[in-house]
Amino acid sequence: MEDNQPRRRKYARHEQIEEYERLRQRIKNNFKDAVKGQAMDLSLNYIDEIAEIYNRVQTQKTKDTSVHREDSEVFKETSKFAALNARNMKFDDSALTLDEWQFFKCLKKYAITDPSLLTSADMDITTYDQNGNDGDEEEDDDDDDIVGEQLFNQTNWLKLGILYHQVSKKAISVDFLNGPLKTEKRKVTRTRNVDDTKSIASATTARQVQASDISGNEEQNTANMVKMVYRTYLEKDEGQETNLFRFFINPTSFGQSIENLFYTSFLVKDGRLKLYLNDYGVPCIQRVSNDEIRQAQMESNKIMSSHHIATFNYGAWKKYIDTYSIEDAFLGHRNEPEDQMPADDLIDDFIDEPIQVNNKKRKLSDSE
Repeated sequence: MEDNQPRRRKYARHEQIEEYERLRQRIKNNFKDAVKGQAMDLSLNYIDEIAEIYNRVQTQKTKDTSVHREDSEVFKETSKFAALNARNMKFDDSALTLDEWQFFKCLKKYAITDPSLLTSADMDITTYDQNGNDGDEEEDDDDDDIVGEQLFNQTNWLKLGILYHQVSKKAISVDFLNGPLKTEKRKVTRTRNVDDTKSIASATTARQVQASDISGNEEQNTANMVKMVYRTYLEKDEGQETNLFRFFINPTSFGQSIENLFYTSFLVKDGRLKLYLNDYGVPCIQRVSNDEIRQAQMESNKIMSSHHIATFNYGAWKKYIDTYSIEDAFLGHRNEPEDQMPADDLIDDFIDEPIQVNNKKRKLSDSE
């Protein structure tokens, strides 16, 4: 018994690869249409064609990897072609992909007051009359007003307004200007890059700073000034109780009084001096004894440090000089230039609270 079914032609390996190459070439030739977004039909045709070619490869059970590799590469290029066309598709101002007649027919079906008024042409959104009649016969000019009124009454404008309020919240975009704009060209200032290595002019370098320049004057160094204040205290009072105000106030220099109080705070912080109130409630300082140092070392974990903030201004300086009749500076006067207070600031309204000191003795925090 003879088989009357026609035999399918068997393609050789090179013929299959040539088919892929021809499809690849057509994709490249129509690449400009995809850039314009006008290759939707071509994209669908290329996808169908590559599916047909691969179907023949599968039917013949081709196992050659070069053919399958060619199929993958061409399919990838087809996908890129379709994606590029989709990205560059042109939309109108409403961002609709539907044809304008299809859109208006759908809108008419939505806003019609009575669905029975729709014609067969209105129900079919795939076809329309190119003259804009939607398949209806042309009306006479005399009946235009009557027809227009009928169409107006057939539309549910309230329903259409609600739809507009829900979905049309974007501002209307315009592509024109009410008047011309005069643009001014900015002049770009161009600077030349100068190579300093090729210049014949004398080069200027930064002055080299020595360690001695940074350390400054040895006599005005803070650490040395603190040592000098402590040495003066030991020489004059031999470590005995001393009135705090008589100790640091210089009656002839408000600036040096501030500096002396600053140096005294370092001595208290380092555990050289202790600050407390005597039996009369006057702030005093005294040298820390060796017994107190040893006790502090033994009870270092129990010692609690405290922080004091002293307010000392020009008015307080004058007040304490008069209160304690301070005539000479305990720490002496240093012959050095100092800042002078402007004449405008020399007013009598300098009354401020005196230095406040805690009633408890300041506990020793560090050993000598």
